Amino acid sequence: MLFRFGQSFAVAAAFICAVQALASFYVWYVQLRDRSVIQLALSAAIVAIGAPLGASRPHLPLVLTHLTASACLVIGHALGASAFARFLGRRVPLTVLVGLSVAAVAFMTFFLFVAPRTEIRIAIYSLSVSAYSLIIAGLLLDVPRGPLRTTHWPVGILYLVHAVFALVQAFSVLVQARDDIFAPGWIQALWFIQSIAVVTLTFTGLVLMATQRISIELDRQTSYDALTGALNRRAFERLAEAEWSRSIRHDLPLSVLVLDLDRFKTLNDAHGRDTGDVWLKAFVDMTVGLLRREDILCRYGGEEFVILLPQTGLEAATYA
Repeated sequence: MLFRFGQSFAVAAAFICAVQALASFYVWYVQLRDRSVIQLALSAAIVAIGAPLGASRPHLPLVLTHLTASACLVIGHALGASAFARFLGRRVPLTVLVGLSVAAVAFMTFFLFVAPRTEIRIAIYSLSVSAYSLIIAGLLLDVPRGPLRTTHWPVGILYLVHAVFALVQAFSVLVQARDDIFAPGWIQALWFIQSIAVVTLTFTGLVLMATQRISIELDRQTSYDALTGALNRRAFERLAEAEWSRSIRHDLPLSVLVLDLDRFKTLNDAHGRDTGDVWLKAFVDMTVGLLRREDILCRYGGEEFVILLPQTGLEAATYA
């Protein structure tokens, strides 16, 4: 047989990675002009090269099936971690990503040509994959409470499981002194199956996260004043109606403050609209700092502002 069980999984993973790379590039080209998407496409493309090279042993030279294949897989995971960090607006030091890849490739080269030890090379590869997967999982799981968790956490948990499997594989290879990553066994079978699951679901998860980010941004643009960041009139009226219904239903007090900046037109005429904009933003920032989390601030129009105070009676609102 040309390919054994594990090698067949590697070829299948390579095919999926190639499709993912093309799909990522297409998504970037038609809609998401985001560098992180291109990085993810490049990551998938490099893995798509490395996986079939590794599966081609013993039909190709060692430098291709062992060193080049492992290097592609390690670098592909490093680019994947960088892509997720960029997409999430987080910073992972480049020295960590590059240094880990260089160290892994250097050690694998040493244990291939200088002191040949296949099990150590497999363990080094597995540990580097685990490290990159833990970085990605940490980035995705470290999100604040809110709607982002519904898309970020599942992918983060997937990479956390991937990291655990990589650690188990590294430990198993060293304990059993296995000299073939494609040797039959239930640990290897689970490793390849979950690897394909990670490869398949990563792109889906990224698309869902990107779609959610676009939705949140559109909601922000339609609900908030672009200058000050306060709620706009339409969004405020929607929330005010809901709070009014809740206060009636539960017999709770509800107060509204109407604020107007005196002589604001004079300020604009004397110093220009840019200065007026600075004052409006400063006023909103100051007011937000004085309000409770449940209070709702709205720029109702021009220099007019409205503040909704849930569960606040007249006397408390007067001294708010």
